[in-house]
Formats: sequence, C-alpha cells, structure tokens
Amino acid sequence: MSGSIASIGSFTAGDVAALYRRQFSSGNAIFAFSGDIDEERARSIATRASAAMPQGPDVADRTPETALPAGRRLVIVDKPERTQTQILIGGVGTHPSDPDHIPLHVANTVFGGTFTARMTREIRSKRGWSYGAYSSLPYDRRRQAFSMWTFPKASDAAACIRLELELVEAWRERGITKAELNWAKRYLVRSHAFAIDTAAKRVGLKLDAALYALPPGYHENYVEHVQSVTLEQANAAIRERINPSDFLVCVVGTEKEIGGALREAIPGLASVEVVPFDADE
Repeated sequence: MSGSIASIGSFTAGDVAALYRRQFSSGNAIFAFSGDIDEERARSIATRASAAMPQGPDVADRTPETALPAGRRLVIVDKPERTQTQILIGGVGTHPSDPDHIPLHVANTVFGGTFTARMTREIRSKRGWSYGAYSSLPYDRRRQAFSMWTFPKASDAAACIRLELELVEAWRERGITKAELNWAKRYLVRSHAFAIDTAAKRVGLKLDAALYALPPGYHENYVEHVQSVTLEQANAAIRERINPSDFLVCVVGTEKEIGGALREAIPGLASVEVVPFDADE
C-alpha cells in the first residue's frame, strides 16, 4: 500500500519511532564498502555501526506475489485542463529467477529499451507524438511489471495508446528478428561496461544482489547470459510472459475531453475507472 492523505495524517511520532526501531535494526542491515579499504577495517566499521543501531532480527518480507485481474482495464486519473497526458500501459513482467528472464530482457531491448527501439521509432521518430517512448522490465524481490511509457499531447493520446497496443501485439505474435537479436546483444554487452566501471558501481551491484535476493552470479555472469540468448528463447519468452489481453492502461488527463476517445482506442476493454487526481485514496 502506498498510503493516502488521510492515513499519512493519522501517523503519530510514536508510529514513526516504532517503524524505525523495527526496520532500522542490526539484524536488518547490510554493510557494503568500496574504494581504498581492506576487509579488516571494513569489518571494524560495520561492527561499530551495527552495535550503535537498534538491536533486532531481520524483518521478514511479507510482500505478496504480483497478480493482476484478467482483462484489459482503463484507469483515468482525471486532472482538469491538461493539454499533455502521461500514459503507462503494462502487466505482470518477469523475475530474475525465471529461466527466460534474460531472453525477455534482450527482447525488450529491441522493443522499447533504447532510444532507437521499435517503440521510439514508431511513436517519436515517425509520428512525433511523444519525445520519449520506452518499455521497461525492471527487477525486484517479487515479480515486477512490464510497462510502456509515453507522454503525448491530449489530442494524440488515444491514437498513441492504440498504436502501442498494436506494437506490443505484433511483438508478441511475430517476435524479433535475428538481426535485431544480434544488435540487442551487442548493445547490452558493450554498455554493461558502464555498469561496472567504478568500485562504487560494482559494490552497488553486490548490494542489489543481496537486497533483491538475485540468483547467484546474476551480475557476474550477465554478459555470458546475454551472449547465450538464442532467437528461439527470446521469442518464446515474449509469448510466455507478455499478455496484452490483461494489460492495465493508466492515463493522466482530462476525462471529459479525452475519455470517450480513450475507451474507443482500447479493444476488448473490460472495465473503466475514473479517479480524481486529488482523491485521498
């Protein structure tokens, strides 16, 4: 839960202090060091810092697994006098423990992961609807979302959504090509150097691995895993993990001006919800 204005207003100083004692405890902390420091000194610093923290066990992660209702849903965050919209479209994505996680990552790089990907070419370069047009496939401790992000002007919002759905359906049905696969693999392998070019970045990846419970060697073997992806694996991953029939479409805009066009732009729409931008919940 992200909270609401009402729930935030109900917090007391005691609530905040109790949360701090529960979350910021010695058993729930990870210390990571980089730079000109040896193991002995790092252990000494971590021991002193841990002793100064509230004492307590590791906090159990009770976050439920990600799930979405079946069917396409439209949520309009109604904000008056909006000449530009913000659009997020997506559904359940992937988790690093999935055997097809890296193949899907490579396939998404082709679809919307770079400034020259399919989405950007079709939406930005060819039509000029949105300066940015990207698809995202992040990871977390639980299965994260696959999402597409654009921000066209209000008069282009419906057409942009229709095209995004057509693009993702074609991506799922026809997959990527061998040439696209080879390009994406080269791009990911070469750009990975910028993720590990400093000690701070490398220790940051170690910290990510611990915080998100990533599979052993996730970052260390990243280049090898990307290079080993086949065309068949990439296209199978798209079909397995991406389901446009169950997408959520969220639009920030003025409902009375674009609501009707948005509804018409989404085939097979199962439900529509209009939420005032300043609603408490």
